[in-house]
Amino acid sequence: MKHRCTGVILAGGKNSRLPGEKKGFRKIGGKIIMDRIYHELSSVVDETIIVTNEPADFLKWDGLIVSDIFPSRCALAGIHAGIYHAAYDKVFITACDTPFIRRDVIEYILSCADSQHDVIIPETEGGLEALSAVYSKACLPLIEKNLKAGLYMIKKFYSKNKVKKVSLKRLEKIDPLMESFFNINTPEDLKKADIMAKKRSEL
Repeated sequence: MKHRCTGVILAGGKNSRLPGEKKGFRKIGGKIIMDRIYHELSSVVDETIIVTNEPADFLKWDGLIVSDIFPSRCALAGIHAGIYHAAYDKVFITACDTPFIRRDVIEYILSCADSQHDVIIPETEGGLEALSAVYSKACLPLIEKNLKAGLYMIKKFYSKNKVKKVSLKRLEKIDPLMESFFNINTPEDLKKADIMAKKRSEL
């Protein structure tokens, strides 16, 4: 069953710590990372959006392709573009460097959404996972205000009474190794992801 919401993949980023081919186009366990993410996300949402400032590179995926409205080239600008163009009020945001994101984890986070909160965000041992969260269109004015002010940290626009945290204990029941929140930033992360993928194939 699909959720009546939009799923957004942020496919920008400067790739500064992992130069060369775009992170989303790298292969993990023989599969392109973007293929993995798009498959998991699009299987549970009614609409899928890819945010990129190089749209021609992403035409193989059957989703709406949009670019940043604010030329800040930061994750917050990507979130803004995804929410702005979304057909639905609730928007699940992920990034193109999370090769092991799982549909059941996405589904659970989406199921936590309600009309009283503007941000539904997982809380892991590493902190709040801003790029595996649900945002409502009510977030747009505050995001735009911060982008115009040059405040690019995502969590700067959060309002405490509008944020619902998804508990670590519940997430661990669905994804015991919390692999859905593993992201690739460095060559070392890429090697680790290959090892993780190999272990998965051996199970």
